[in-house]
Amino acid sequence: MAAGARDDVYALSSPPEEAAPSDIEAVEVREPVNPAEDALVERSLAGDHDAFEVLVRRYSPRVFAIIGSFFRRRDQIEDIAQEVFAKAFFSLATFTLGRSFEAWVARIAVNACYDQLRAQRRRGEQQTPHESQEEDDWLELQMLETARARHRSEERQRDASEIADRLLAKLEPEDRLVIVLIDRDGYSVKEVSELTGWGQSKVKVRAFRARRVLRNAMKRLILSGERMQRSTK
Repeated sequence: MAAGARDDVYALSSPPEEAAPSDIEAVEVREPVNPAEDALVERSLAGDHDAFEVLVRRYSPRVFAIIGSFFRRRDQIEDIAQEVFAKAFFSLATFTLGRSFEAWVARIAVNACYDQLRAQRRRGEQQTPHESQEEDDWLELQMLETARARHRSEERQRDASEIADRLLAKLEPEDRLVIVLIDRDGYSVKEVSELTGWGQSKVKVRAFRARRVLRNAMKRLILSGERMQRSTK
C-alpha cells in the first residue's frame, strides 16, 4: 500500500466489547483462531501501519492466487490486489477479532474479482454484433487448430488457456465466479458459500448452470470446427 495513502488514515475505533455473561445463561467462550494475528489487527487499528504491512505480506500469496484464477495480466492482478488490501485496511474496524483474518481478506478478494467480472461483462455487452462475430470466428479457428494439435507444448497450453478464458467469458459473472472456484481451484460448495456470502443452494445452482452453458458452448464449437474441417478437404 502506498505510504501516502497510509498517512491519510486516521486511527480507527476498536470493536465494541462483548456483553458480560449473565448468571443464568452460560456463554460459550471461543478461543481466538490466531492470537498473534488479532494482536496485529489491534495494533493496525491503533495506527501502527507496520503491523498491517505484516498482514499484507502474510496473506498476499492467497489474495494473488484467488485473483490469478480469474485474470491473467500481471498489472491487472496487482491493481485488484492493491484494491483488496486498501479495502481491508479501511474496513478493518468491521473485522471480528477471534475469527480468521485470512478467510476475511479472501472474501474481500473474491468480491473484488466478482465486481471486475461484472464490469468486464458490461463492457463486452457494448460490443457491436460485427465485433462479437469476429471474436466467435477467431475462437472457432483456435478450437480447430487446438483439436488438430496433439502435443502439449508451451504454446499450445497457452492457446488452451486462452480458449478456456473465452468460454468462461460467455458465462454470467456469478456463474463464472462459482465454477472457477469449484472446478479450477478445488473449493467445496461450503467454502464458496463462505467466500461469497451466498447460500449453498445458490452456489450449487450456479455451478450446475455454468457447467451446462460450458458444455453447450463446447459442443457448438466442436461441431463448427468439424464443419470447417470438412469444407477444407
